[in-house]
Amino acid sequence: MTSLLLGSCAASLPRPPPVTHPESAYAEVPYPPPAALVEAIPPSPSSALVWVDGNWTWQGQFYIWMRGGWVFVPTGASFAQCQWHYTRDARLMFAPGVWYASNGSRLRSPLIQVSAYTPPNESTAEFQTAR
Repeated sequence: MTSLLLGSCAASLPRPPPVTHPESAYAEVPYPPPAALVEAIPPSPSSALVWVDGNWTWQGQFYIWMRGGWVFVPTGASFAQCQWHYTRDARLMFAPGVWYASNGSRLRSPLIQVSAYTPPNESTAEFQTAR
């Protein structure tokens, strides 16, 4: 177990091709998301999979944590991590982690093949909310 958790700290995890969110992907939110939750990374069952970190997503009144996991990259797709920023007029804008096709259209997230899990020393609900 220790080697698995230590191995998850390595910078050598295969990641999906990165892309930047278009400005239209951002929505105004009343407050920023909390810090990321701790997740343990299980071994990948295939060298064809990439790791996507868990992230917060805005659900209209609060954030919900979505676990990370090992996924197959959709053909020609790239992934934009969740991001937030303040506008010049002090509005907070948030965009969730999203997959984009090569033409810039948003894609459905691929199914997680092997999910991250909560380490034994943490207590995290499967889908935790933050208000």
